[in-house]
Amino acid sequence: MSPEHPPWWDPHSDQPYKLSKSKKPRLQADNLIEYAKTAATALTMGPIVGWHYASLKRPTPPDLLDFVGLGVSPDHGDPVQIEDLVSELGVKKLLLRIPSWHVNHIEHYLNFADRFKNHDFLINILQSKQSVQDIEIWEKNVSDIVRAFQGKTNEFQLGNAINRSKWGCQHTGDYLKLLAGIPP
Repeated sequence: MSPEHPPWWDPHSDQPYKLSKSKKPRLQADNLIEYAKTAATALTMGPIVGWHYASLKRPTPPDLLDFVGLGVSPDHGDPVQIEDLVSELGVKKLLLRIPSWHVNHIEHYLNFADRFKNHDFLINILQSKQSVQDIEIWEKNVSDIVRAFQGKTNEFQLGNAINRSKWGCQHTGDYLKLLAGIPP
C-alpha cells in the first residue's frame, strides 16, 4: 500500500496542485533581489560558458540505452506490471522520485527499487514548502534517504522544479538554501 500524500498533493499529476494567483507573490523585494542576482550571474558568466562549450571537442553520441531513462513510481500501478513493462522496454536507467515527507515510509521505496536489480537509479528527493521553511528537517530527511539507498545508487537529485512556488521555492535563493547544509 502506498504512503498517503498531504492534501496539497495532486495524485493524478504526481506533483503539488497549482497555486492560486494570490499565493504566488511575484514582485516582492527579496524576489527582485534574487532575480537581479540571477540576471547578473547570467550576463557575467554567459559569455564564458558559451566560449567554453563552443571550444569543446564534440563527443561521440552515447548509446541510446545509456542515454534514455524512465521515471518509475510505486504509487501508480501494480509493481509487478511496472517491472515487466520496464523489462520489455529494455531501459536500464530509472528515475525514482521520493518525497522528503515520506522518509518514514522509505521501506516502501526500497522494496520497489529492489525489483529492478540490473538497473541504474537516479533518486530525485522532492522538496515541499515545509522543506524551505525548516531546513533542518529537510537536511535530516535527505540524509536519511541517501543513507537508505547507499549500495543501490550514488546518484541523487536534490529538489525538483526549483523555481516553482508550488514546490516551495520562490526563487533560486530558496533552492540554494536547501543545498547549503547538504554535505557533498
